[in-house]
Amino acid sequence: MSVIVQNCRTCGGQWFPARLLCPRCGGADLAPRSVERGVVEQLTHLGDVVIASVACDPEPLLVARLHGPVHAGDVVELTDRPDASDRAEASGRPVAFVPPSGGPREELS
Repeated sequence: MSVIVQNCRTCGGQWFPARLLCPRCGGADLAPRSVERGVVEQLTHLGDVVIASVACDPEPLLVARLHGPVHAGDVVELTDRPDASDRAEASGRPVAFVPPSGGPREELS
């Protein structure tokens, strides 16, 4: 399981969702990178739904829907597949679902 983030080959920054240019250095040499896990920083409970900010090492900070019992500071597996709750039940570990961003879009003129 993993989430695809964008990695700047010029400065090493990682971004999600995908961008046309690196927001840190302005570079255009961007490549996809797979991130498998992150650490839960903050949680918000909305009824039965749990949304969290999940920090990846070294970046980015993702917003994800959590599946499975989890607390701030826990390491979670990241996935961009919508069957995350099934995966959490099968593995017994918490899973964070991050919807895929698609590619960067050209600005409308």
